[in-house]
Amino acid sequence: LELFKSSQIITKNKNIVLTRIQLLIQIMTQNAKESVWAISKSNIPFFRSGISPGKEEGTKWVQVDGIIDQLSVSRSGTVWAIMHDKLVYRAGVTPNKEEGTAWTTLTHNFSAAHVGAGGNCLWVCDAEGNLNVRTGMGKSSRLGSGWTTVPTPSNATGITDIAITAADDVFVLTDNNHLYKREGVTASCPEGVAWTKVALPKTGGSGFLGLGAAPAVIQIAGGYQHLWAVTESQEVWRTPFEGIIQERSWDRIPGQKMAFVCPSMCDSEITWGVNNRDQIFVRTSPHTGRYEWLRQGTIMFRMVSVGVVMDYSAQDSRPGLSRSHSQNWDSAAQQQSSQR
Repeated sequence: LELFKSSQIITKNKNIVLTRIQLLIQIMTQNAKESVWAISKSNIPFFRSGISPGKEEGTKWVQVDGIIDQLSVSRSGTVWAIMHDKLVYRAGVTPNKEEGTAWTTLTHNFSAAHVGAGGNCLWVCDAEGNLNVRTGMGKSSRLGSGWTTVPTPSNATGITDIAITAADDVFVLTDNNHLYKREGVTASCPEGVAWTKVALPKTGGSGFLGLGAAPAVIQIAGGYQHLWAVTESQEVWRTPFEGIIQERSWDRIPGQKMAFVCPSMCDSEITWGVNNRDQIFVRTSPHTGRYEWLRQGTIMFRMVSVGVVMDYSAQDSRPGLSRSHSQNWDSAAQQQSSQR
């Protein structure tokens, strides 16, 4: 949507300045819910059933057919995956049939190595380190119509990770441990126009003082309001992705160390993670105001992805989430209401 071109817009009727994320939440309906998929150590895909408002952790893991190398659940309801160098998607996924029906290959002429999915964008890194962006994606075509190649950032010979936020902001982590944001990504220009280098967190406590050298980052993930990062020492960091990201913008998340994380697309605090012992956790708040990592099941996993699953057969097919918002969102909404 062209509405998301700038980081802030003004609504026509109420003249209220809203971020892209806040507007996105406002237009969402109730025909969708959060979707969590994970891959086991033996590359078997699972999805988390029973996720509902007040039950963010769900109830159990359900195995799905196939052997998957990597996956990414989009904000528009599609589960994308890499299967033996092929890019596939899960057909038939709905809120009432979260496991879908079958893996289907999407036509491409490259060897797929890593996929990152957003609401109206799909980025794939191939085996040669090139970035391929799906064109023609939108409400009328969830799968898109073609491919275009985006040059990698200068001085980078390869891409190690792709992160796409709830607002379709695209970040990449390069093989020389640099972080870049792709500027100008919109529904009509999914490939964007230029790369901007972004500061990484630095060691030395909270991150505010910026002491020490930047640690090697091994994974990044985009969420509802933040960009998340995991360092080689399994420390978890996050920063707001709106505006300029500086070293002091990053905050370290206390508690359990993680080897892989993926945050919620509709709550700034809830995050799923896998530690270096292949145990999976969700960071949630069973007690008001206190967030902690809680283990979910005994299956050994190596990665997890969080997105949204939708019912496109509903009368109103706009993206929606069937869950309550975080206290952060409620506070922001109350502040806006008091300014009207």
